[in-house]
Amino acid sequence: MNLYERFARQARNRPERPGILVPDGEDITYGELERRAATVAAFLDDRTEPGDRVAAFMLDNPTVVAVALGAWRAGCAFTPVNYRFGPDEVAYVLDDVDPGVVVHDAVFASTASDAAEQAGLEDALVQGHAGEFVDDAFGDPDDAPETVTRLDDEPAVVMHTSGTTGDPKGVVQTHRNVGSQVDAGIATYDVTAEDTAVVSVPLFHVGGFHGATLMGLFTGGSVVIHPAWGAAEWARLVEATGATISGLVPAMIVDVLGNEEAREYDTSSLRMCFYGGSPAAESTLEEFGSAFDVDELLNYYGQTEAAGLTVAGTPDTPRTEGALGRPVPTVEARVVDPETGEPVPDGEDGELWLRGDSVMPRYWEAPERTERAFDGDWFRSGDVVRREDGVFYFVDRLDDIVLSGGEKVAPSRVESVLAELDGVEAAAVFGTPDDRLGEAVTAAIVGDESLTAEDVEAFCDDHGGLAGYEKPRRVHFVESFPRTGSQKVDKTALVERFG
Repeated sequence: MNLYERFARQARNRPERPGILVPDGEDITYGELERRAATVAAFLDDRTEPGDRVAAFMLDNPTVVAVALGAWRAGCAFTPVNYRFGPDEVAYVLDDVDPGVVVHDAVFASTASDAAEQAGLEDALVQGHAGEFVDDAFGDPDDAPETVTRLDDEPAVVMHTSGTTGDPKGVVQTHRNVGSQVDAGIATYDVTAEDTAVVSVPLFHVGGFHGATLMGLFTGGSVVIHPAWGAAEWARLVEATGATISGLVPAMIVDVLGNEEAREYDTSSLRMCFYGGSPAAESTLEEFGSAFDVDELLNYYGQTEAAGLTVAGTPDTPRTEGALGRPVPTVEARVVDPETGEPVPDGEDGELWLRGDSVMPRYWEAPERTERAFDGDWFRSGDVVRREDGVFYFVDRLDDIVLSGGEKVAPSRVESVLAELDGVEAAAVFGTPDDRLGEAVTAAIVGDESLTAEDVEAFCDDHGGLAGYEKPRRVHFVESFPRTGSQKVDKTALVERFG
């Protein structure tokens, strides 16, 4: 079934209810959002065929949502383009999916033009007006087609990974993939029409678009779109709207904790904040929950290749290092030896494999890459986890594991220990080339100016939680970490800088 019908039902039942709250402007009701989607669909009706891709290269704003909904109504697949990409990466994405239409912001006009020229798509460009929605940019809503029938296995979204380890990968997410994942999130986090979600994770990411926006709009709730990340602005939006839900990646949580202005806002309306994308130190989570009066902090673990949420924390999940939670009902999960594919016993590290309704069928136009990503119908996540009493614990990315002197070191474990040292605001651990060890455990730290490498080394020497081979041999201090488009720490850039 076409995902648009999920939204259309809410628009029919509650047309006057705010779908998108705009604290500094006019709220957008479900009826108005449906009209905007119809305007986009009318525009697309003369320019695309069902199954074509519609790309949005825009900052996070309500127009992105209208473009996605309009694309689905017209029977097209939606492709959000990472607005942190440079012209070459944007050109790669456009060339990859060959969209019939590319909607862009005025601020991205130059980059969009350059990228479209490289991809041979100059005629597909449309300036979509990021701020106020302008009907003239699209069509007459009275000319919009009825919702085009799309089957469960047909593409709804083609979403590209961040590309930090190579060219961005186009992940095909079907209507079933996205719908089942959103249903899993709604059920797991008890999302209802009474909830308001502040969406701070970018809309080109599953955590922002699927994990918060669609959960809100498919239940009849309200969403608040945070245009560009800022810690104080996040807190202001929560206070201004009485938001009950938000989602952040751990790097954002660190930003909020370090911002004095953010602490001045009243965020006590938050009943739940989910976090994911990378490991979070327990001490950081405890400080955040206490300082910002968040009732529950729950883990959100997933991949673009599984349309988002696959393992979720609940109030019953142990609050111990690395605890992710249990698989959601839409997927099956197993922990295996990555070399043999054989299951490993509980308590032992292995690669997480997944299959189920939310797991992608393929990468876009990349059969060899797809074949490498699957073992039969099991998707190889590339994440190392362990299972204990049914609860999954994150160890690290398979390709992030540091091989030092013949020993395997999980960076997340070392980062958790470093977070306990007074003066450390955030730490990122990775491997850098070493003639003797192969890779040396290396730490980049954001912290007090008075902190020294000798302080870090002495703390690790005295800490009983690290084996000798896990202790950082190289320590670097930085003012801030490079980030990927989804606000994760970009360890590839750190390796390039310090390797």
